[in-house]
Amino acid sequence: MVQRKEYLQKLINQREQKVIKVVTGVRRCGKSTLFQLYQTYLKDTGVEENQIISLNLEDIEFEELLDYKKLYAYIKERLCADKFT
Repeated sequence: MVQRKEYLQKLINQREQKVIKVVTGVRRCGKSTLFQLYQTYLKDTGVEENQIISLNLEDIEFEELLDYKKLYAYIKERLCADKFT
């Protein structure tokens, strides 16, 4: 796995800021790998599994979440009230 240190550090620096982080790029450039690295970092620094919401909207399992209202409900029910999610 390629260690994307520069991009990972940018995510880490913005970790607890209440702003949406958007990662864009052409297909197969490493966006999913970057998020896997970030999730590993979060777990290694004490973040619990239930604080991480991860889904691939290209996966048939999450197809219904392409509807923004369903996506909103899915995320809202998984938020941790007293912690960052």
